[in-house]
Amino acid sequence: MEKTKLKAFLPLFYLVWSDDLLTYKELTALREFIDNQPWLTEEEQSELLANINVANPPSREQLSKWKTEIEEAIQALPEAKDIFDISVWLSKNNKTIIDLEPVFSNLELTLGLSGEEALSQFKTFGNTFTSVHHTASSFDTQKLTEILDGPYAPIIKKVKSVISRPEFAYETSTEIEVYREKVYQWCKILADENFGNMAYPKAYGGGENIADYFAIMETLSYHDLSLVIKFGVQFGLWGMSVMFLGTEKHYKEYLKDIGSLKLPGCFAMTETNHGSNVKGIETTATYNHDTRTFTVHTPHLYAQKEYIGNAARHGQMATVFAKLIIDGKDYGVNAFVVPIRDKNGNVLNGVTISDCGHKMGLNGVDNGKISFNNVSIPKDNMLDRFASVNEAGEFESPIPSDNRRFFTMLGTLVGGRIGIPRSALSAAKSGLTIAITYGDQRRQFGPEGGSEVPILNYRMHQRRLIPLLAKTYAMHFGLQYLTNRFLQRTEEEMQEIEALAAGMKSYVTWSTRDILQECREACGGKGYLSENRIDALKNDTEIYTTFEGDNTVLMQLVAKSRLAEFRKTFEKMDSLGMLNYVYEQTKTVIMQKNPMATRKTDEAHLLDDTFHKNAFEYREKVILASAAKRLKKLIDGGLDAYDAFNVAQHQMLDVAQAYLDRLMLEQFQSAVNLIEDESVKVILGKLKQLFALSQIEKNKGWYLEEGYMEPVKTKAIRKLVNQLCWEIRTDAVPLVESFDIPDSCLAAPIAFL
Repeated sequence: MEKTKLKAFLPLFYLVWSDDLLTYKELTALREFIDNQPWLTEEEQSELLANINVANPPSREQLSKWKTEIEEAIQALPEAKDIFDISVWLSKNNKTIIDLEPVFSNLELTLGLSGEEALSQFKTFGNTFTSVHHTASSFDTQKLTEILDGPYAPIIKKVKSVISRPEFAYETSTEIEVYREKVYQWCKILADENFGNMAYPKAYGGGENIADYFAIMETLSYHDLSLVIKFGVQFGLWGMSVMFLGTEKHYKEYLKDIGSLKLPGCFAMTETNHGSNVKGIETTATYNHDTRTFTVHTPHLYAQKEYIGNAARHGQMATVFAKLIIDGKDYGVNAFVVPIRDKNGNVLNGVTISDCGHKMGLNGVDNGKISFNNVSIPKDNMLDRFASVNEAGEFESPIPSDNRRFFTMLGTLVGGRIGIPRSALSAAKSGLTIAITYGDQRRQFGPEGGSEVPILNYRMHQRRLIPLLAKTYAMHFGLQYLTNRFLQRTEEEMQEIEALAAGMKSYVTWSTRDILQECREACGGKGYLSENRIDALKNDTEIYTTFEGDNTVLMQLVAKSRLAEFRKTFEKMDSLGMLNYVYEQTKTVIMQKNPMATRKTDEAHLLDDTFHKNAFEYREKVILASAAKRLKKLIDGGLDAYDAFNVAQHQMLDVAQAYLDRLMLEQFQSAVNLIEDESVKVILGKLKQLFALSQIEKNKGWYLEEGYMEPVKTKAIRKLVNQLCWEIRTDAVPLVESFDIPDSCLAAPIAFL
């Protein structure tokens, strides 16, 4: 391409070939443009068309030559505003080219190459070569840490100080009993620090601060996750089941000793045959009015309590969920305190305990199976906040509906579904800190004759880790929102908060699983070595997707909640409300699905909060309405509600996912808007934009099917995701350093090269 005016095409050709893929749409647009330019001779047209021949793409040498010429233009035009400025310079200010600005601009728009984002790809030539890109914090990490910790900074610092002590050095023995005993001793230290009883009433030795308890759980999760789960079973599940399901007599009897770990216990809900379906459990507690006792019994092998933490080794008592039977009538699932060992650790008569054995992870937790053979307990051992047996031996409850009483009882335990995702988030932060820090130091390959390059400088490595870092920050602010909603809850909001907690638990634990897998692979063979801790983080968090509710089941709960809200909205609408709804839907289509919007690719638009919010909301609303419509059609066609829901089950997960994506984005945007420090606001703003655009990119197939975006726009989004990853790369290490994970907890040699 020697003719001067033809060099005006160089920036376009370089960009469409830069990702090694010339799409059919790009090829067609370029061909039509070249064929329809009367100012080009046939020879010139042929020369230009030869550069977009998919059967004979430009060689690496040819691309390098184009790049060199473009670099010269960039250096000569540091104030260039768009690609066309570069084209004009390359054509040596050819008048024909200058007069064709509107035509070239339209072609750039069609190709998705217009705006500052496309130009910025050229500008990186001059000052940020892959080989010299390096870490250089643009903000104060301490200020970001303060924002992340918020009002819980004092308790977080205290926990970090404790788990950084020499006695909390990781246990390296492969003997399972040694490991379990070490975890138990750690729990005793934490109990002595009054961390375990933090949520209990002050009258019973506690701190009466459940918010600090959640912060403790999250911070402990920078350390050994077996400790976190053992801590959560003892002080959370066992202690809080007594606190939330029991009454004053139970608080006096148990809470102080639970909080000091004098009384280790269990939470015995899950059975071999029934996990997620708690209503179906088969353990019974039969009331005997003559002796004022309950007889707790396991009717068969598959009704045994299974996977019960603290059961195999340390537990002395258990909150046992069983069906209450009075005079042969089943009054549904209730909770009972049942002794299982004496103070010397001997298993009591009628109780059989076995060890679940070695597990994929969390082997510092003594999970076991428990069965009961007509074990008698006093009447007062029924946790009777929501149901009781009166002096006449009759069933009583302040909640008359069996269904509502059951879900109210389970709803009081929603705190576990807040603690688990917050723990998972810490594991994700640890994994990303290890992988990103290592990527900043590990060098491989480089330009010929030059030094090797940090692997974090490579686009694909950035693509693997930096969007996940953005998502981790989004989840941090999302979980803050969930925690605050729970702490400020009213009875009317509980159903919504339960669904929100179920969704957040699924969203965050699934994300953590995926993040840690990517971190493992991004660290290569080093990530496979146990000394670098990613294996423990991965294996220990695998079960997070299952306990406290299987994620797939929980996401259906979320979807049902969203559908119920959708139905209520329509039931409440009068004719005017329906007209307003139709108007809003029509306005959305006109404003967001017109050709100008679906093809709009300028950087300001693609980085705009409103565009992101509209795109997420649109997806959520359409998926929800579509699922509701399908269910109605199935039910109207003769299927009962149960079967209809089963047929549409895959859509239910989409409903929940779209809702949670939107919620995470909203909370991220809100959090960034509140930040006062300008430099922190800028970097978190970029992370927020990357989270939004990477999620849109992930769902681009859906947006294209819906006609909400055209290919030119999704391609521009892909390029902008690349650019944001590139820009954030210099701050990637400071961003993980802002998590302020103690070195002794991180403890991965590759994180300290």
